[in-house]
Amino acid sequence: MRVAVLVLGGVFDTGLAATLDTFALANEHAARSTRFDVSMVGVRRRVSTGQGLRVPVAKLPRTAPEVVVVPALSAKTPEGLDAALDRCDVQEAAALLRSWRTEGTLVAAACTATFVVASAGLLDGRRATTSWWLASAFRERFAAVKLEEEQMLVRAPGVVTAGAALAHLDLAMDVLRRRSPGLARTASRYLTFDRRPSQGAYSIPDHVDHSDPLVERFEVWARSNLGAFSLDAAARAVGASGRTLGRREQRVLGKSPLSFVQDLRVEYARHQLETTDRSIDEIATRVGYRDGATLRALLRERTGRGLRELRGRRD
Repeated sequence: MRVAVLVLGGVFDTGLAATLDTFALANEHAARSTRFDVSMVGVRRRVSTGQGLRVPVAKLPRTAPEVVVVPALSAKTPEGLDAALDRCDVQEAAALLRSWRTEGTLVAAACTATFVVASAGLLDGRRATTSWWLASAFRERFAAVKLEEEQMLVRAPGVVTAGAALAHLDLAMDVLRRRSPGLARTASRYLTFDRRPSQGAYSIPDHVDHSDPLVERFEVWARSNLGAFSLDAAARAVGASGRTLGRREQRVLGKSPLSFVQDLRVEYARHQLETTDRSIDEIATRVGYRDGATLRALLRERTGRGLRELRGRRD
């Protein structure tokens, strides 16, 4: 399988290294028929990583590769991403991805590289994921994309996207799995890597980048009212109608006010489970539930982990 790793200026060092190392490890254990022909290519002859290391990129191939993997850019803020997406090399890369996709290339991107793929129009009307803390910025810029930021990996026709930072491993393993599930299992064992279906276990609700003052006021109020939340009370506290608050939360965060409060409840409950010996029923009471059953189910839904696993993380 011919795989091109498309390296842009300021590439995220860890993302690039994780991608290349995963394919190299797989090739060491692959049969000849399942090996990967991996090349690093760029739209510029001179490319440096975000940490300033020179990358030996090759010329673009004459024919479209079977797979192109786009590692993340090292930009970490919406403003930094806006500047990166306006760069000539990034725009040329987006045009190249469109061209290759029309020739049947599978396009794979992780973390901030999902912004590059979205700017190429390849995610319009499709499901996708991205770095959880940049979801609001992504949603604002690419309204036509069906964003599912809680997912670690999302497959769509001809495109696969992965979440934040080390989701590059999830992305590379998905490409391996398409070629040979057995080889992917072998590589995952050597890497001591397990499949992680959700970013929910890692997200921090109030670390999502956005600049909406109404949403910010609601976040502050919600943290102080986890045990007695009501939409009417929240709307009065932030000076808006319930309908306006609901629309704004959906537009900025992609979720309802109640769903955001549930995120905060999960965050609080996880902290309590990891740092105290309080029972699940006691924690549930503190965040507004009558008993622990509802909270237990919510924790499983949002984090993909059971109570015993969450308790065990204290160790």
